Amino acid sequence: QTDIPAPWQHEKMMAANTKAMEKYAVSQGKSAPVPKRYEYGMNVDVVKVISVVRPAKICAVVPAAMTYEDSVGQLNTITYTVAGDCRRRGG
Repeated sequence: QTDIPAPWQHEKMMAANTKAMEKYAVSQGKSAPVPKRYEYGMNVDVVKVISVVRPAKICAVVPAAMTYEDSVGQLNTITYTVAGDCRRRGG
């Protein structure tokens, strides 16, 4: 058995994070963040990181996301792609 998630499992993690951030926004009296794809050079005004979806443990390019609060208190989520974590454990 392996601890490497299938791509659909990572999509499930991203969806779960979106729902969790919607609940967090309600609990803080804020609007839920609408995920935006990060583009090189985009101005990212991060005051406080709320949540990060870490890369999957798979040797591939995978989606990731970060939700943060900006300097005016608005919640924002950016999505981006990163290299998955494919290092072998214990070897």
